[in-house]
Amino acid sequence: MADRFYSPDPPTQGRITLRDDEARHLARVRRVVVGESVELFDGAGTVHRAIVGRIDKGSVDLDIIESAYFDRSSAIGLTLAIAAPKGDRLDWLVEKATEIGVSRLMLIVTERSVVDPGRAKLERLRRTIVEASKQCGRNRLMELSSGVKWIDLIETTSVAETRVVADPGGVAPRFWPRTEDGGGATIGVGPEGGFTRDEIDRAAAAGWIIVSTGESLLRIETAGIVAASMILAHVDIIKGET
Repeated sequence: MADRFYSPDPPTQGRITLRDDEARHLARVRRVVVGESVELFDGAGTVHRAIVGRIDKGSVDLDIIESAYFDRSSAIGLTLAIAAPKGDRLDWLVEKATEIGVSRLMLIVTERSVVDPGRAKLERLRRTIVEASKQCGRNRLMELSSGVKWIDLIETTSVAETRVVADPGGVAPRFWPRTEDGGGATIGVGPEGGFTRDEIDRAAAAGWIIVSTGESLLRIETAGIVAASMILAHVDIIKGET
């Protein structure tokens, strides 16, 4: 795969200009030179093949050769609603969720939540999403949101989706519900110590399925990635059987 760079702006007269972080990454980190071919993606599914035409301090001009819409998204719309873990563990969660194909990461507020990332942290995490997308070949950026209360989410998520909550007392992975190709799924993962009994009971009463990620007690970020991978793997099974 060619070097990939993120440019959310559409071409103007067949040209795109990279600035700031992306321009520095191209010229100083990747050391791409004038005349080389690279790939650009806009974060919404469109990909451009382009030739570097000019490199200046702080900007790089690229001439578009061809453009195409090539989403590379997962077979389903997958939302991971999860309490934010502490420190670098949150960065790891965002990176890996991007890589495996989570469509939207929601950092939820629960009764036992202790981490509330501020605006600056969220902006850094969005940069992590861009960098992870460049590395893994993803063309549509994972959405990131924060501050939604878990109790509100369980009542507003569409009943047409697969809705599961990770809890040690839930059903084993082999009994998890499957999501049809093209459908949607939302996974709820609580903070350290898990959701409270009331939060679990209210989710179950709203129709969510309580599921277990296995015998081991997992950290927040590990449980989130394991749960998301299980949902995606079940979709692959359905596709193979139909």
